[in-house]
Amino acid sequence: MSVFTVRIPDELDADVRKAAADSGLSLNAYMIRTLRRQMVKEAAEAQAAVGGVLLVDTGDADPAGDIR
Repeated sequence: MSVFTVRIPDELDADVRKAAADSGLSLNAYMIRTLRRQMVKEAAEAQAAVGGVLLVDTGDADPAGDIR
């Protein structure tokens, strides 16, 4: 496991901490979920740009709770 420091504006810090708490996640878990979502989104957009479909197995049945 790696560790790195992220510098963010104070006003964003408060918003991120509140979003993590509202989600019932630790700050670390919230940031990992957010980073993973962004990476999957960018990979899907890149794949769609070349006319393909990208399916991603995150290992969780519904990690974000948004499958409908």
